[in-house]
Amino acid sequence: MQSLKFRGKTIMVFPGVYAPSEDSFMLVDSAISRASGHILDLCCGTGIVGLCLADQAESVTAVDLNPSAVKNTRENFRLNGCYGKLCAVVGDLFGPLRGNLYDLILMNPPYLLDSDWEPKDLSWSGGEKGRKVIDRFLREVGKYLNESGRALFVQSTLNGVDESLELIEDEGLKGRVVNRRDFMFEGLVVIEMAWR
Repeated sequence: MQSLKFRGKTIMVFPGVYAPSEDSFMLVDSAISRASGHILDLCCGTGIVGLCLADQAESVTAVDLNPSAVKNTRENFRLNGCYGKLCAVVGDLFGPLRGNLYDLILMNPPYLLDSDWEPKDLSWSGGEKGRKVIDRFLREVGKYLNESGRALFVQSTLNGVDESLELIEDEGLKGRVVNRRDFMFEGLVVIEMAWR
């Protein structure tokens, strides 16, 4: 089992759970100044995003489709002395959250485009265009966002940043890119959205 240190937290990575990478770190860096109140961490993986913001939060709800990721998140919160703030559940995006509102919603979704030559892994596979989870998130996020709340998510520049910004507008929210890093073959962006 591998582990890493980030922002003073020890992060264990269980087998079969998405290991934190540049996208995770970008999301934390973008969200840290916005963290307060009730936080929702979707596609939580190891729990690194919610864990790094937990000291500033009243509560952190973490959701992942992978039961091993939810166990991993619980263990990382316990290991770092934040377990009392955590509610971690297995579920598909907003599915287990009926009626709850959040001050900050975060998501590091699977956003990579599927390929014919590589087996699909739900921790990174975003479907044919890399938007399968992103589009569902954008259509539902407003139902769970407090009036003064914010939502942030990561995506690749290869799967339509402008398309995401248009969908955000269509849902009655305003969106903007708040962080961008370019790599050899793609860029990563963090998009923030809020009510108009």
